[in-house]
Formats: sequence, structure tokens, C-alpha cells
Amino acid sequence: MYKRQDPITGEAFPELDPKHFSWNSPRGWCHTCRGYGQIFDWMSSEALDDLGTGTKTSFDHLDDLEDGATCPDCCGKRLNALSSAVKLPLKLRIKDYKLGLSENVSLPELLKLTPSQMLLVLKNLKTSKRSKPVLDELLPEIEERMRFMDRVGLNYLSLDRATATLSGGEAQRIRLAAQLGSNLSGVLYVLDEPSIGLHARDNAKLLESLDQLRKRGNTLVIVEHNEATMRKADQILDLGPAAGIHGGEIVAYGSLAKIKKSKRSLTAQYLRKQMQHPLRGEHRDLPAAWSPRKKKNNEQWIILRGAALRNLKGFDLHIPKQRLNVVCGVSGAGKSTLIRDLLKPLVKAAIETKSAKLTAQSKILTASDCFKSLQGAETIRKVIEVDQSPIGKTPRSTPATYIGAFDIIRDIFAKLPEANMRGYKPGTFSFNTKGGRCETCKGAGRVKLEMNFMPDAYVTCEDCNGRRYGAELDELRWHGKSIADVLQMSFEEAAKFFSFHTQLSKLMQLMVETGLGYIELGQYSPTLSGGEAQRLKLVSELAKGMPTFKERQYNKGQGNLYILEEPTIGLHLSDVERLIELLHSLVDKGHTVIVIEHHLEVIKDADYLIEIGPDGGEAGGDLLYQGNVDGIKKVKGSVTCLLYTSDAADERSS
Repeated sequence: MYKRQDPITGEAFPELDPKHFSWNSPRGWCHTCRGYGQIFDWMSSEALDDLGTGTKTSFDHLDDLEDGATCPDCCGKRLNALSSAVKLPLKLRIKDYKLGLSENVSLPELLKLTPSQMLLVLKNLKTSKRSKPVLDELLPEIEERMRFMDRVGLNYLSLDRATATLSGGEAQRIRLAAQLGSNLSGVLYVLDEPSIGLHARDNAKLLESLDQLRKRGNTLVIVEHNEATMRKADQILDLGPAAGIHGGEIVAYGSLAKIKKSKRSLTAQYLRKQMQHPLRGEHRDLPAAWSPRKKKNNEQWIILRGAALRNLKGFDLHIPKQRLNVVCGVSGAGKSTLIRDLLKPLVKAAIETKSAKLTAQSKILTASDCFKSLQGAETIRKVIEVDQSPIGKTPRSTPATYIGAFDIIRDIFAKLPEANMRGYKPGTFSFNTKGGRCETCKGAGRVKLEMNFMPDAYVTCEDCNGRRYGAELDELRWHGKSIADVLQMSFEEAAKFFSFHTQLSKLMQLMVETGLGYIELGQYSPTLSGGEAQRLKLVSELAKGMPTFKERQYNKGQGNLYILEEPTIGLHLSDVERLIELLHSLVDKGHTVIVIEHHLEVIKDADYLIEIGPDGGEAGGDLLYQGNVDGIKKVKGSVTCLLYTSDAADERSS
């Protein structure tokens, strides 16, 4: 028997627990959309069994809905009717705050609020003798987390915002809020590059919060390249002198002033002497301005009119082709929405349909009112996005296999006279197939130990000592090296070893040019950092993104459109300089490059700069500036302008 019963209708309700208010649980989620708030194509039209509920959900009545449409049953609230019907009583004066709430508030209504609005509502809850002690215990914990969101500049986010729609900087600060938004003391916090995805203004807010943690009696160890973070540090440890096998030493330690005096420290060299911009001496000239009447000039531009997706305010965006374009602005301003979520799919559609002009009536995107038109994109060869996602989740993925170098290496070893005599093929030299691999570890180089109540552990294979191959292949040598030896080479070593092979040496050299020369060819891909993985992707795309002979012969297309989001993540200033050179080399080859970036060194080297702002969320989404990089200095209301000019003043004073 249910204890809770409606006195009028007689309907009975179960005793509620926290899972009834979670859209990740069958008890709480809407049975139609399973807690997504939207309907997707992968949700089969067949009847689905809602795990743990014993009910069947039929999607037949949803077949006519478009992919990603709002769920018609929960209206995007994610929770089922029972969970949404539970409401908290509010004091009458809550109406005075104009939050659009009635005297009672449900969980979906509460989550539509911003952090500061939620705190206001929670303080105006009606309480009883039973509920007040519970609220008094929970409210301080909620307050601390909401205030932390406010301190790191996320006060504009509604609490029900889907994480998939957050920018990199917003997602980073949400993770920090979850970990740091507590009143703990005596804790050792280890943070790996907390400045990732943050504009310098937002990073300053974050540093204030971290300083509060320190003052509360906590110890903070931060792995970081950011100079502003170094200035706040009580002590700095500088590892080097270079990367990979060339590093591993403490080359300097102490205050920032002491680090700057070090002769061995590469960090000190860049702190003492700022990068000179532009690196090549001058910026590229921009094409003649776009005009609806000048057809020839317009071929050099991509024009997106009426950009109005999410918080974007309906502005017109001009992108010059075959230039280094940088998009900047505070975290959450709408940069990723503009470039990755709006421009990218539109350019792809223009290429596929060969449309000189796409309009909202083309029905390319589900939300057809998010733009007016796109022009000039049909001549782009293809769109290549290089993001921060991992390149491999298993030990079988290696940098050499990812960029396609290992296929060529296996062909070289298969052509050895002794390999021919034994009937070996290129596949024999693969550590993923039977024949040449070590069968004890199945070519992984290590063996997994399954641990009860603990994460699985890995140990080096005792039979092959981590070399992945059996003894037979270890006997085959090319210039004194077996294929296992080659996998243990760094890309710097491999560039010299394979210098005779044009294609292979070019791949190896690209790795060196991107600052990844220290990585071993056979290193496990999951061990690469986000910055290393992104640069590896860039090398891979460079290798396969070049035009074919036929395309060069007929001069087909105006190069590729490369989109990179914060490629400086995880990079030392020396690597940032290499990256900028690599981006320029892409442009030299006829490609168009768009970089979403906060790093001032990249911003200063742009041929064309676009700033979105002035703030995050609904307070952002405006086009503050587009034009050559020096023009940003004259823009009122630009945070980047203030940082740019103050940085220049710092350089003059030093």
C-alpha cells in the first residue's frame, strides 16, 4: 500500500527517494525520451523496455519528429510526470523578484534558474519543524558550489544547461566547481592545467578562487604553462631542459623572478624575451573587401549572414580565404557555437551541394532560423576539424599507426630478402595479427591483471619484454634494427633513419616540426596528453589532406578549411611558436585556417581577427570586431583589446 494518496482523486503515489529526481535513473526519467529531453533517430520505433520499471515505451507516435526534436511528453524537462509534480512551497514575496515562479516550484523550474537566482529561491522556501533542520544542513553546501560558479564567471549559465553545449572553458570550470566548491581544509589539490579553455579575464577569476583555497589551509599543486598562474605561485618547479627523453630534470625552482634568471631553463628564455610578432615579419594582406556587387573580390571570402544560433545575435561574419583567422573572446561568448556548430556544417553542405549560396530555405540545419545565407564556401576542397578528443583508447593504438607511417614501415621490412624467403607479408609485421606478434600478450606488449574491487592493472609482458613481437621477427634486421627496435625509436631518430624514403621522412619531419619529435613511434596512444593528441591529429590531417595530382592539375578547389579549437592546450611557449609556424605553413599551401583561441601569442600572429563578446551566455553572442589584428586596439568594450594593449605595455617596460 502506498502511504501517499491524493484525497480528491484517490490516486496513490510511491514513497519517493533521490532517484525519482534524477533523469539518469529509470525511476525519474521521462519514459518517452529516457531523460534526454529530446528525441533522436537512434531511439527505435519499436517498443523499448525501460530498465528497472517493467514498463514498455512505444515510439510509434514519435516517428514524424525530426532528429533532436524536443520530447513532446516532458517538453524537454527530462523528468517524468510524477517527479515533475513534486513541488517546494515558496514564500509569497518570491513574486517580487520577477523570476516567473508561482508559490510552488518544481525541480525542472528550479534548474532553469542561474546560480544566483537559485540561491534566492532556496532562501525563500517555506520551512517546517521537520524540513528546516534538513535545509540548514544542505543549503551551505549548495551555496558554496553556486558561489564558486559565480566566482569563476559562470553566473549566466542555467543549471539545466546540457553539458554538450558548453564551451571548453565552461566545461573546465564546471569540473573545477564540482571538486573545489566545498569548505574542506587540509586537502592536497592537484590540478592539471586549470587555465585550459579560459580567457585571461576568466583565468584571473579562477586564480582568485584558488587563492581562497590556499588561504583556507589547503595545498595546491598546479601543472601549468600559463604565466599569470606562475606569478601567483609561492614556488615554481621548472622541468626540462626539453621534452620526452630530453627532459626529466628539475632545471630551476623558486619564485618567478628566480626562474627568469636560470640559464638552463627554456621557460626562462621565453619569460625574459617575449615572442616578436608577427613571427614572419609581417601579416598577410587581406583581400579587397567583400561587396555584393564585386563578384571577383567575393571569391576570396566566406560570408555567413545572420548568424543567430543559441546566443548569437544575428550578425554577418566575413572570413578571408587562405589566411590565418583567429576567433577570440571570453569563455562562453559563442565562439564554438559560431564556428563549430554553425559555420562548419554549412560549409560542408555548400561543398556537397556545390551551392554558391545557401539560404535558410535550403533546410540544411534543423533550426533553419539560425542563419540567413552562406556564400563563397563551395570552392573549399573539404572541411577538416582538429579537436582535443583522444586518438585511441587501447594500447594497440600508437602514433605511428595513427599517422599511417607504420604501414610503410611494414612494407619495407616485408621486402627484406630473408622475409621473402620465409614468405612473410606486410601483415606478418603487424602486432595486431597472428604470425609475427607475441602470442602471450597478443601484441599489446603488456598483460592486463584484473583486480577485485580495484581498477585493472597492466604489467610488461615477460615473454617479449614489451616489444610486442616474437623472437622470429626480432631476428630480421634492416640497417641493424628490427621492427620492434623501430617502434622504440623517437620520431627524431626515425626521421634520420628513414631519410632515404621521401614519404616516410616527410611524415617523421612533420612530427618533429610540431614539437612531437620526442615521442616514440610505438608509444601507447592513451598516454598522450590532450595537446599531444591534437598535434598528432594535425599531422595526420596534413598527411592526407593535400590535394591529389588531378586536383592540382585542374586547380580544383581553394584548399581545405582547417578548424582548430584551442590548439595551444598543453603547450609550452616554445611549442606555441612551432605551432604558429605550422599554421602559417598550412596557409602557404593554399588552405584557410580558423583557430578558436585565447592565447595572446596566437592572436597577435593572426592575419584576420574576430572577437565575439562582450561576455558569456546571453550577455555575449555579439560580433565586437572583425578585421586585421591591429584594429582590435581601437575597439571599445573589448576585453581582448585591454589585454593586448596592457601586454604590449609590459613588453615595453621590460
